Amino acid sequence: MNPAIALTNVRKSFSGERLSLLSLLKRQSVAPQRAPKMVIDDVSFTIMPGERVALMGQNGAGKSTLLKIISRILQPDYGHVAVHGRVASLLELGIGFHPELTGAENVYFYGAVMGMRRHEVAQVFDEICAFADIGDFINQPVKVYSSGMYQRLAFASAFATRPDILIADEGLSVGDMAFQQKCFDRIESLTDQGTTILVVAHSISALLRITDRAVWLDAGKVRMDDSVHVVAEAYSQYMARASEQQRLDSGGNQPISNQFVRSTATMRVVRTAVCAPTNADTWDCREPLQVEAVVEIKEPVFVARVNVRLVTAAENVIAVENAYMSDAPMTFSAGQHTLRFTFPAMQLRPSLYRFVVHLLDESGQYRLVRDGTLFIQVVNPAVVVTQESLLVDGQIQSEMCS
Repeated sequence: MNPAIALTNVRKSFSGERLSLLSLLKRQSVAPQRAPKMVIDDVSFTIMPGERVALMGQNGAGKSTLLKIISRILQPDYGHVAVHGRVASLLELGIGFHPELTGAENVYFYGAVMGMRRHEVAQVFDEICAFADIGDFINQPVKVYSSGMYQRLAFASAFATRPDILIADEGLSVGDMAFQQKCFDRIESLTDQGTTILVVAHSISALLRITDRAVWLDAGKVRMDDSVHVVAEAYSQYMARASEQQRLDSGGNQPISNQFVRSTATMRVVRTAVCAPTNADTWDCREPLQVEAVVEIKEPVFVARVNVRLVTAAENVIAVENAYMSDAPMTFSAGQHTLRFTFPAMQLRPSLYRFVVHLLDESGQYRLVRDGTLFIQVVNPAVVVTQESLLVDGQIQSEMCS
């Protein structure tokens, strides 16, 4: 069986600057062009018919450029791209629609571009109208459409053409929940019919639902190609660490607007560190974990409750939290105080976690204390990373050292 999509050593670069027509007409001098930027750098992978594949990566990683190359909108500078079958591309909202034509006229125009005869489009026209659900606007010029109407009509037209390959870029994250559900259901029905899916979306939960495999692009290169669960976990952990590093590089805590959190200079976490076991990077959750936090108080006397959390770094979901509201308030004097917390042995899903300590004032509001965020890689040989595991509630024991 031939692959639906096959890329071999594909490369694509863009020049740093281009000469404007106006500058040429005026014979103006322009700055010399910068060296071309490599956007896609030696990318190779194959997708078999019927596979559902996600492209993951940060903004600027080359995802959209690669989709445009596969869709033949752009030509690679080097390498070979082979695509077998009818391709429906949803790379930009309403791409291919003429603004002066009505929605109905654009449906027929899109069908013609896809190689469908007029009577074939007529057979699925009512289906397209029902899926788009834009009412009488189907007979209005698309230039008066909202972005949501564009998206609805574009997806409805693409789905109705019964493509062999469906390529979508970010569109699944747009629109209301009801329409997203319709799109997911239709994609699942298309895959049941053997349609190959290649999609980009920033919603990891959406990709986990509609794809089986993922390719992670990083700076134009393939960093990982594996099952969507494995790649999503690795990518989410990478992004969590990158986000924290960016926060630290920008000077630590940033101003926030949250009625439940008071940004303050009253206190800060100077550092956090693992006391036991000695390996500060990895924790086998079958054994207890002791973490130490040094907190600096700047007020002469500060009465607060201590809140300690173990949070999944990727999903930002609280795995373990101490019952801070039932704990007695602690009185802190000015200066540094060392707090030690013991997490009991428990069953956790293997992943990257964050240890976070907050202090709550007497009114019960959080004080923003994040300078000492500590990442811990949890390992648990008893749990497979792609399966959900039950979290066993545990009480976090704490103590303050003078």
